[in-house]
Order: sequence, then C-alpha cells, then structure tokens
Amino acid sequence: MYDPRVFREPVSNVQELRKPLDVDDERNFLFLKAMKSDATPVFYRDSVIDKLIRVCTKDGEKETSRKNVLSALEIIKRRQYKAWAKANDEEKKSIELDPFVIAKKGIKNCHPLMKLQGVTRGGTTYQVPFPIEEPEAEFRAMKMMRDICRVRAKHGETHFKDILATELLAASQNEGSTITAKQELHKTCEANRAYAHYRA
Repeated sequence: MYDPRVFREPVSNVQELRKPLDVDDERNFLFLKAMKSDATPVFYRDSVIDKLIRVCTKDGEKETSRKNVLSALEIIKRRQYKAWAKANDEEKKSIELDPFVIAKKGIKNCHPLMKLQGVTRGGTTYQVPFPIEEPEAEFRAMKMMRDICRVRAKHGETHFKDILATELLAASQNEGSTITAKQELHKTCEANRAYAHYRA
C-alpha cells in the first residue's frame, strides 16, 4: 500500500512531535504514512484500551462498548482509591491508582503462550498446539475475558462493566476466571503436545 522508498512511519509520541526535525531527516522531503486510529498521540487514548473496546463491541454498538470499558476503568479507580485511603503509609506505596496501568497489566497476565488449532490427518481432526505471536496473544486474552464477562452478565450476576472491572483487577494480581481459563488452555496444550508433529 505504501511505497517504502517514498513513505516513512508517522510519529505518535507527543514529545517527539514537539521536537524540530534535523536537517538531514528524511521526513523533511518524504511523505508520512497515515496514522492508525489507535496510534493517536493524545494523552487520554491508549492503544490497548482501544483494542479492548473493539473486542468488546457487539452488533456494531461501539459507543456502548466504549461506555462499558471506561465505566469499568472508573470502577477500578474508585476501588483502588478506597483501598488507598484505608491503607497506612507503607501500604499506600504499593497500591496502583492508575486504572490504565492496572488494565494493561491484567491483560498482559492473561496472554496465552499457545493456541489449539484443528489439523485433519487421515480423516481425523487433531487439536494441535501452536505457538502464537504477541498481538494474537493479546487479542485472545481480551477475547477470553470478554466471553467470561458476557456469560456472567447474561446469568444476571451483575452488569458487564462491574464484572469487567473485577476481572481486570483480579487478573492484575494473577487471579480470577480469565487466568484460570489461560492455565486450563496451557494444560490442554501440554496434554496434546504428542500431536505437535502435525504442525507442518
């Protein structure tokens, strides 16, 4: 789509944007690629949270999804601040108040290392474990968390935003249903490692 001889990568860092370009910089006389919507330099947008909003979108209702995710982050902030207010001076240092940091840490902890993929050999389909790259691992972690939250919300336990806030907080401490689902997937991959030679 973009000719590498003519186009260069856009700058999405605010500090980099404020610095003047060097005289020898290629961007003085070449074109820049169009910036992706989730790579915007504004401080109140985050690429991981934007991806989570897209993953949680259902039937094209992106505004509803954004409202749910941002409400979940607000709930996390309120819970953490309550814990911080009750804690003593030593404990306050270890309590993270930024919900974006907590959410990203929770999603990072849920990243699976492997995936199961059906491979047919001789009329039989085997569930073969495959290693996965970082972007796909991030997507699968969000998808697992979303599905767990939807099932629990459908059963009428509470609203989606409350369940998502609870899951993100728990996942940031390596606890919760999504971490359990990831460990179960790894156990299944370990049990099916005899089929690994079917990858090719």
